[in-house]
Amino acid sequence: MYTAEYEGINAFLVGASTLLLKEGVKRNTRGFKCKELPAPFMFKIKNPTARLVTIPERKWNPILPYAESLWLALGRNDLELIGHYLKNMKNFSDDGFFMRGGYGPRLRNYNGINSDYKNRNPFDIESSELKTSEVDQFKYIDLNFQKDINTRQAIINIGDPPKDCFDANGCLKETKDFPCTRLLHFQKQPNTNKLNLTVYMRSNDFMWGASAVNIFNFTFIQEYFSKILNLDIGDYYHIANNFHYYDEFENDLFAFSNVKDINDTGFHYSKTFNSLAEFDKLTDKLRIEEEKLRRGQGNGLVDFGDDFFNDWYKAFYTFNTKTKLEFMNPELQTLFKKYQLL
Repeated sequence: MYTAEYEGINAFLVGASTLLLKEGVKRNTRGFKCKELPAPFMFKIKNPTARLVTIPERKWNPILPYAESLWLALGRNDLELIGHYLKNMKNFSDDGFFMRGGYGPRLRNYNGINSDYKNRNPFDIESSELKTSEVDQFKYIDLNFQKDINTRQAIINIGDPPKDCFDANGCLKETKDFPCTRLLHFQKQPNTNKLNLTVYMRSNDFMWGASAVNIFNFTFIQEYFSKILNLDIGDYYHIANNFHYYDEFENDLFAFSNVKDINDTGFHYSKTFNSLAEFDKLTDKLRIEEEKLRRGQGNGLVDFGDDFFNDWYKAFYTFNTKTKLEFMNPELQTLFKKYQLL
């Protein structure tokens, strides 16, 4: 087993690429050549707010993880939202309209039945209308901590066997989109007021997954749940049973591994929401405003009255209107400036 500790995502980018280049072994999978670690990889990120990739060699697109984080928080798996920010996402969809393995419905409307999720905006559904088999796993985490601040039961399941294992005829599921993440486990750090998060992944691609969106998305969830639960942000643990990269990116990994100047300072936002209900209300407002921007119907900058949500919203505003704005997080300011110049 491989283990490592990193201050933030930039240190991870350098350290993990170095490890893969040194220890990776060849494998052919689904017609692609890749190199993978021969044993599971568990790493710790000590500052989960240091989630912005600022190493120039990575050419990191800052809008995608913000878009995917909204997509997840809303419980959606449609391509209408995410496809606007990542055009080639449709190449991984079975039907061209939904991401079958998308995490959003699994987080907010998990139902464990064999029909695939097709969720655009679950917030339009009144709670009384939800099927008895549907579970909002965000609410489950919230209630577990309300019951016992030291709970060890606050787990979100991503895998959904009735959907993922077999088709309607009992044959193995044939799909382009099989979930990589299996579970998220939230736990209060012993003898502190900090919230830790451990994420387990059956398989994790270094370029398209871990460094592009995974670490950002999950530490983002960790941050807003810390506020919802009235805890501080603790450590982030990531377990990848199969950690790999595809051969086409090998030169990129050599470039990352040679980076010497690593900055992982992170940024701590002030937040106004104090409950899951208040978070969801702001998230639904963000949904409405993002859709206006995406459709070219925005009517000036909107103030959410919350620094965390204002920067989240400004990411969409900047991308869709090509307007330069002042972000609370100065590193985000720099990233979007670079992105606009590409």
